[in-house]
Amino acid sequence: MDKNCLQIPVTEMTPEIMKRMEAEGLIIRLAPGRHDIEAPFGETCYKSLYEEENCFGPHKIIALTVNRPGFPGFGTHPGNEEFLLIGDNASKPMYILVARMQLEAYRDKLEKKSLTEDDFYLLKARYNDPEVSFFTMRKGIPHGEGIFDEAGRNPSFYVTESRDLPLDICGMGDYTVEPLTERLR
Repeated sequence: MDKNCLQIPVTEMTPEIMKRMEAEGLIIRLAPGRHDIEAPFGETCYKSLYEEENCFGPHKIIALTVNRPGFPGFGTHPGNEEFLLIGDNASKPMYILVARMQLEAYRDKLEKKSLTEDDFYLLKARYNDPEVSFFTMRKGIPHGEGIFDEAGRNPSFYVTESRDLPLDICGMGDYTVEPLTERLR
């Protein structure tokens, strides 16, 4: 069975791209000034950005190091997770592939073999930038991390999520992804 190659333009992580992804309901941006709260003198105030269901257990933080080509772990979670791209920008490039739709719509397009390059963001990870490197991936959004280069130091970052949060692999079916770097979005 032949695979269909999606040549997806690489998207640099900029505040504008992250704002667009947030407007599409894919992420919640965690950046300076985004969730400031009016706090009267002498008080500390808070607001919940979201609250996970207890069925997934208490929260945890994990460290990830990516050294697999493509996106074999492309999938979703039934709960939200935070990406903390704290890492070394000199490591080999890591890419985050994000579908621009919920899982049901993705599966429908996968089954109909109607996915196109415009159905995805292929983000080149940018580390340690308070405007773009910290965000919540919303539940039900297909996504995955991968590399395309073999040489270099492996990229690492952190994720916080509920302890028992499953990864539901939805895969890429008959599709492969190739980064199109000469045409950045």
